[in-house]
Amino acid sequence: MNGNGYQEETLTTTNTKLAAVLMVFGAKLKKQVPLDWSYVHESRDSFMRNKQNSKNSKPKARVTFNFENSTVPARPIVAAFEKDFESLQVELESLLGLLDKTQKDAIRDTVSKMMVRVCREVLEKREFLVNLINSVPEDSKWDEVYVGDGTTTPFVKMGKNTSPELRAKMLSRLS
Repeated sequence: MNGNGYQEETLTTTNTKLAAVLMVFGAKLKKQVPLDWSYVHESRDSFMRNKQNSKNSKPKARVTFNFENSTVPARPIVAAFEKDFESLQVELESLLGLLDKTQKDAIRDTVSKMMVRVCREVLEKREFLVNLINSVPEDSKWDEVYVGDGTTTPFVKMGKNTSPELRAKMLSRLS
């Protein structure tokens, strides 16, 4: 934390499935900038080719979802999201081993019902996110242009309505 008391932590992901899972657990998209859509250009040359002939040269689209700070305990959710299902089943069965058959069956039944319901919730959240993506107007999207040597810095980020003069000035920084 800085001396002024300001601290910002961000929770972002480009993974739509993970974003949907985070939302099921209560993560809230930022109101002002819920997502960022950028066209990623590997180099200034690829950007210029795309500007001249947009039919043949398509940049990679990257959508980043932006969540409000500390709305969920993201670290354990992401860890569980990335963990393989079989090891989670082994953990559950290990814990169930401490119970009698009636209790095991009741817990398995309840967990199964919850999984079905959670699957439905995730699908609904993902559908919402896809609709949100599809509603983004072209003028709200960005162009990210990289140096072209495979690194992710330096780069410039320009709005779709950036003037040709400003675009030229910004691109000149990538020499």
